[in-house]
Amino acid sequence: MNPRRVHELMRQHFPSVDAASREWIHIIAPDGLREPELLHLLERFIPADFVLIEVHRKLGDYIARDEAIKFAAAHWGEGEIHIADRDFRGFVVIGHNGVATGWSDKK
Repeated sequence: MNPRRVHELMRQHFPSVDAASREWIHIIAPDGLREPELLHLLERFIPADFVLIEVHRKLGDYIARDEAIKFAAAHWGEGEIHIADRDFRGFVVIGHNGVATGWSDKK
């Protein structure tokens, strides 16, 4: 899936983030992304094998959940990273400042 299509889907279906009502955790350490913490968020809120991930409108993809961790590690700080399953039932956000949150929306 190309970045343009990912961006289109995210704009249509990714809900706005009410930052004040979310519980945030630090997932960035001085030596980079704390992969176990991000994996925990993904397992908890997005149980799908493949996820949509977007850093900005020109950088996004539909990839395996394990690859999403490497993708996020390579691009954190370039934009607010949004991750969701294809059905938009589970969501994870990684902020510019290295904190992350997640939630699920039972449809």
